[in-house]
Amino acid sequence: MALPSPAPLPDSAEIGGYRILQVLSTGGFSIVYLAYSEQGDECVAIKEYMPADRVLRRPGDLVPYVGAEHIVAYKYGLAAFFEEARILAGINHPNIVQVLELLRANETIYMVMQFVEGNSLQKHIVGRRVKGRIAVLPEEFIIGVFSRALDGLRDVHDHQLLHLDLKPTNIILKPDGTPTLIDFGAARRTAGRDSASAIPMFTPGFAAPEACERDGAVGAWTDVYAIGACLLACMSAKPPQEAPSRGREDLVPLALEILERSYSQKLLSVTKACLQLEPRSRPQSARELLQRLTAQ
Repeated sequence: MALPSPAPLPDSAEIGGYRILQVLSTGGFSIVYLAYSEQGDECVAIKEYMPADRVLRRPGDLVPYVGAEHIVAYKYGLAAFFEEARILAGINHPNIVQVLELLRANETIYMVMQFVEGNSLQKHIVGRRVKGRIAVLPEEFIIGVFSRALDGLRDVHDHQLLHLDLKPTNIILKPDGTPTLIDFGAARRTAGRDSASAIPMFTPGFAAPEACERDGAVGAWTDVYAIGACLLACMSAKPPQEAPSRGREDLVPLALEILERSYSQKLLSVTKACLQLEPRSRPQSARELLQRLTAQ
């Protein structure tokens, strides 16, 4: 029987000098809070390792309860979360959310990150969708956003880390339009390999075929597929077709064909290359994809 979702930390709880203000988001693997640092006089985002299918925490409690049957899996996931946070803390790039520090408390780990003000790319897409119009976002805007996002992703890949949950909701556009990649999912996938985890390890439509498989051979090419899915979503305002169903009836070529009157052949061909079902047929890295997207 599935455990009830663990309760978030109570408001005003203090973690390593940070005061919790409110919950920003919850998922199967973690809870993200808005917090305030009195020492730094600034707001930060704090991501708490809290796998919903392995722990129980009642309202008002700080320390989660982990049953004996979940101890090994919990610690395995904790190590994966720590390693991802450690790598991210070593990356200083304007298009990647900055990890400020790691904290150990309440028998779990907290990733303290810069709080990125702005709206998600998903909200931007929805806000500019017009009924009856095929094209959604201007091509110049799309290329500008993803050339910068890919520059950041290239740095992530150079540090031997994958994102593995790229989608418009995980790309924040600051007030000046600068994109920032947030909410990395590599640790979620790593942590789920040890058992038949109920944690969702991918987002349908944006996940490559290999990411939908329990032991799929993921790599930089997996993030490339997700970028292609994001590009398609920016053009059509629709979630891309889920990868597993494309093997039975592939509707992606038709979706790209419909967009031919609104976007350049270069952008459409780059998107098509990213969305190839066979990993070896895609650009193999963020670096290669960036070169293709920005080529004159």
